[in-house]
Amino acid sequence: MPLKASPRSQQPLNSLATKLILFVFLSTFATALVVSGISIQSTHTYLSQQIGQQYPAALARAGEVLLEWLVAGQEELTSLASNSALHRASPRDGAGASPLATRLASEQRRSKHFDAFALLGGDASVRRVVGETADFVVGRRAPLMRVNRTVLRMLSPDSVRLLVAATPFPVDPDGSGTLVGVFKASRIPSLLAQERPVAGAEMAILDAGGNVIFGSPADGLASPLPLARLLAVGPDQALEYATASSVQVVGAARPLGIFDWHVAVEVPFEVAFAPVLSALMRVFVIDLCIILLFSYLAYRITLAGVRPIEALSEAARRIAQGQFDLSIPDPSTNDEIGLLTRTFNDMMRKLRGYQMEIETTNRSLLERNAELQRANEVLNQLSITDGLTKLHNHRFFQDELTREIKRVNRANTPLSMLLIDLDDFKGLNDRLGHPAGDELLTRIARTMEGVVRSSDLLARYGGEEFVVLASDTDMVGAYRLAEKLCTTIAEQSLILGDSMRPTRITVSIGVAEFRGNRHKFFSAADQALYRAKASGKNCVMVDDETALRSALESANPDA
Repeated sequence: MPLKASPRSQQPLNSLATKLILFVFLSTFATALVVSGISIQSTHTYLSQQIGQQYPAALARAGEVLLEWLVAGQEELTSLASNSALHRASPRDGAGASPLATRLASEQRRSKHFDAFALLGGDASVRRVVGETADFVVGRRAPLMRVNRTVLRMLSPDSVRLLVAATPFPVDPDGSGTLVGVFKASRIPSLLAQERPVAGAEMAILDAGGNVIFGSPADGLASPLPLARLLAVGPDQALEYATASSVQVVGAARPLGIFDWHVAVEVPFEVAFAPVLSALMRVFVIDLCIILLFSYLAYRITLAGVRPIEALSEAARRIAQGQFDLSIPDPSTNDEIGLLTRTFNDMMRKLRGYQMEIETTNRSLLERNAELQRANEVLNQLSITDGLTKLHNHRFFQDELTREIKRVNRANTPLSMLLIDLDDFKGLNDRLGHPAGDELLTRIARTMEGVVRSSDLLARYGGEEFVVLASDTDMVGAYRLAEKLCTTIAEQSLILGDSMRPTRITVSIGVAEFRGNRHKFFSAADQALYRAKASGKNCVMVDDETALRSALESANPDA
């Protein structure tokens, strides 16, 4: 019984060597996954504990720094309000006089805490604003007037927050008034940034709704943060969550102790757990090296045992694909594999001989088919070509007329026909002979080919009659083409046959425009040709003289 290769042996993934290597690979891979999972989980737990201690501590330090800075600002404002030089500069007339404004401006330029100072009268009206952001503050006087004698307050006019401090200062003659300082809010992000627990962390001051008031960087956090969730985990814990833009982060928050503010920190997950990711990468590299090493050893061990079988399997697969120009090196052994290999090589030699015979026969058949195809092409061309003039014949014209009428009906474009008849051709043919008549038809055909457009169809309709099918051409265009044909042919002087005498010939042309009916289309052109013959020949007639004259007059109104 002949030996048949199993279909499964033709699939590389089902070879014996592949199965052994795959088994070693999967075993090693599964073990590496378990070890990696345990290592990563332990590292993640340990790092989560470290974050739970580090981030709240950083928030506490940031809150202390910010409160110290605000208290120092309040002390600076109180000290300024008690400055005797400033009191002397005040005229106590309630007008916010220039010496006092000048003195305040000088103090503001030296201030480490305030962007601007404002003086409020006893009625809480703004009397004077000085400082780098004076123009900014002036536009918000209404909320500023409500400060009065509040020590520290956060104002939110027009969604722009002002952090201010206030202290009593005699502005009006009765000694009433308030000195207000607008804190340098731009410094708060830098103060927060100094206490970031890790590089890449973003710290912010939040209101009770979790909205960012001040941040580091200023535009680093997107409001609002999940403040309730951050506070719910406890003062010494951090929370893993996803932002509104689906970015995984780690965050923590705690109350600041003033207003309804909270200080918060948010760190991208990949930054917070960078040690875990680093450990994961190291474990992955080690596991990959182990997997590759064991897979290579399995490959080397199994290759020596299954190489001959793989060679036979590969050869059988290539034969199934039609490749016969191959052979397997004869083995040095006389076992079953050796016998199978030598038998296989004998079979391949016979197959190559059969293949060469088939290829020779196929080449012969292809050559004959090519000859038949060329002959069919010639016959097809002859069937639509006039043998004498080499123009398209009557049959091709009728087929093309059908196609053009369908196209015109779809596109609603003009189509015209020119029927051309050689004048007195029969007499010339009888006088000079049929060869001269044939030569005349051929030369007239070449002349007309030089006049009509490449998009027009010029065909020999029969005898001495020709036809031109002018697509996208109305009555005026067809008439002008007919006139040009008539004039060009009439101006020719031809030497035909052996007569050595110049011969002139004229043509009569009938022109018609398609108006929806095929039969009437051709009949109109034929009737126009008949009128041209009856009118003395060597002229052009159209099927509708009135329409032509109207069209020509419209085209040339000054003629």
